[in-house]
Formats: sequence, C-alpha cells, structure tokens
Amino acid sequence: MRLFILGPAFGLPSIDAECNAAVALLQRHVKDHYELIPTHDHPHPRLLPFLIHGQAQVSGFNNIVRHFANKRICDEAGALRAKQRADSLALASFIESHARTLLDISLYVGFENYRVTTRPAFTKILPWHVNYFIPPQRRAAARSRTEHLGISSIDVDNVHEDMNHKPPGFEGVGKEQQGFETEAKQRASLLLPRRDTLRSLLQRPEHAAVFKLNALADNFFEPLQDTLQKNHYLLGTEEPTSADCLLYAYLSLMLYPQVPQDWLASTMKRKYKSLVAFTERMHTLLGLATNADDVVQLEHTASMIHELSLPWQAFTTSTISVTLKEIRDGIWTQLPVLGRSKLALSNAKQFSFLDRQLGNMMLSFTASIALAGYLTLRSGLLTWPHGEEVHLFGRRRMADYGHLGDALAGIRLLGP
Repeated sequence: MRLFILGPAFGLPSIDAECNAAVALLQRHVKDHYELIPTHDHPHPRLLPFLIHGQAQVSGFNNIVRHFANKRICDEAGALRAKQRADSLALASFIESHARTLLDISLYVGFENYRVTTRPAFTKILPWHVNYFIPPQRRAAARSRTEHLGISSIDVDNVHEDMNHKPPGFEGVGKEQQGFETEAKQRASLLLPRRDTLRSLLQRPEHAAVFKLNALADNFFEPLQDTLQKNHYLLGTEEPTSADCLLYAYLSLMLYPQVPQDWLASTMKRKYKSLVAFTERMHTLLGLATNADDVVQLEHTASMIHELSLPWQAFTTSTISVTLKEIRDGIWTQLPVLGRSKLALSNAKQFSFLDRQLGNMMLSFTASIALAGYLTLRSGLLTWPHGEEVHLFGRRRMADYGHLGDALAGIRLLGP
C-alpha cells in the first residue's frame, strides 16, 4: 500500500489538509503497513492524496475512506450506531465547507502570510521549476473561492484599490501624517514613539475585515466545540474515526503554521481551548510530527528512513526529460481552453497493458460486433427472419358485421 501526498510543512506530514487527513487515517488503521511518498500535484491539483492498494487506485480522502470500508480495513458503518453515522456525514460536510475557507484566507489570501510562510514552505518541498506554477495556481484558486466574502482588503495586493476610494483627507497606512507645523513638534514626533489609536488600527489593511473574519472563525469553531464537549473525539467514541482525522487535518493547518497574521491560531488558543487540546492529542497519538528538512534529505541519505516516525520514502529525482515535460505541461495548462492536466506520479506502479486497456478493449469489441451486424443487414447479406402474418388484435373483419358485412365484402371483390 502506497500513499502519494503533497510534501511536508509546518511540522505536519503535508501542506495540504486532505493529505494530512489521509495520513492520519492510515496511521490509525494500517500503521507500518504502507509507504508514504511525497510528490507534487503538478499539474492536476485534485488527485492528491492518491492511494495505490494492489490493483486499486483511489484519489481523495473520502474515496479512501470508502475504499477502506469496502475492504473491511476500516468498517465504521458496522461499529457506529445509526445516529453516529449520520453525525459523521454531517460533520464531514460541515468541516470541508467551512474549514477550507478559513485556510484559504489564512495561508493564501493574506499576502503577508503567503509571502512569509506559505510560499517558502512550497519552495522547500517542490522542484524549482514547479514553484512557478503550483503556488500561484493555489493562491489564485483560494482568492477565487473567497471572493464572494468581500475580504480582499486584508490582501496587500488590493490595498491601493481600497485607498483610491477613500474621501479626501483620509490618511492610509504608510502615508506621512501632516499637521506638524512647528519645528519643535516635528522633532518631538521623531523622538517619541507613535501610539496606535483605534482609528489607526482599524485603518490597517489586515484589520479592515477583522469583524467578518472573527464571525467566520466563530461560526466554524463554536459548533465543533459544542459537539466535542468533554469527549476526546467528535462522536463520543473511544478511538478516533475518519471524521476526527478530517477535523485534525484542518485544525492542525490553522494552529501550527507560524504566520505573521496569526488571527486564526490566536482565536483558537484564546476561545476554543478544547479544540487545541483535541488537535495536540491527535498529533501525539498518531505520531504525525514531521520535520520537512529530514524528509527532503532522504534523497541524499536514505539511511535516515528508519529514524523517522512515518514510513517516508525518498523524493524521486526528476530527469532532464521529465523536467522539460513538466515545464511544457505547466506552460500548457496556463493556456485558456487548451490546457489539459494530469497527475504525474513517477513512483506509481506501472500496470501491464492488458490491465490498463481491458475496459477499452471490451468496449471496442462490443461496438465492432454491433457495427458489423448492422452493416451485414443493411447490405442484404443477411435477412431478418420473418414469422407469421401479424394480427392486429381488436380490429374487426367485414364478416363480423353479419349480412351487411358480407354484402360489402362482395362489392369490394367486384370492384376494379
């Protein structure tokens, strides 16, 4: 069993939430019986995490959970009550719909967080040429998903647009304040530190949408904390379930990254301590602590594999031809309409031609037989078998009308 994920960051197995959830799930159920292979999702961002289990190839966390249930590796349906199963589905939907928005804002939309934390994390785990494609694409996708919220004012890219619509006399961030007419006041302003006022704080770009951000965070954290209550896990079970793995994956990316604007982590630590305790408990229980530098060094020192807490495998060094192909694909995917992408997994198992093409071959064979039969009948080489004369039931004959019917039938026979 091999699991392909986006590489590690922030002390976690992956910089992607679904990949972290998949690693947590495998650590929970098949620990030490799988290989963890860091790769990059260039140029297709929707296929990771990607699991190869025998002949099965499964992508996405939810599909991996269903695959485990089908293989009886993790049959939560049999272990949970009906209400718990319904709660698990509802919680998974709630987490995916709300947590992604918060992560988009925290790691990608906010320019300072993206520039100082997120982009360098990608640089460490991605090949040099892929860094020109994946991080900008992910940030553009995050900004597109959060555009309807109207919180672009926290993004430094749009600060100048916000300032252009301010009334005359408005003093934005970074503008020199006027009004010190005397030389003494000017010198005093240089010697004395400037104090932040309520107005100056609210005028800062990162605080322009603070109320909306707090509302988004509270709407996500409060229901989860109410559900968790004093239990160790969401559904009140003694062991973590797939819903716990999914929640841990998102909360860990909110809590552990050291970002300049840490409003999300601060909110968790200040108001939702039970969620912080849950995240740290899952992190320790499943042994998910990861040093990205150690994983990157596996390419040069494979002997370090046994020293890591997770079953990591080394990055595969790309050849010149593979690098050129990825550059070509990256440029091609930027073209509108023409761009087409697929996941490049250099370590993936290569199945035989028959295994990969059996479905297409059967479909082609069936279509060929049908086409040959049609052409044979059309050309007259074969004729469709004719049976007895078709009778239309319910239709009356002339004889059924008595003497009048016989007379009409005779007239018809005497006709021309």
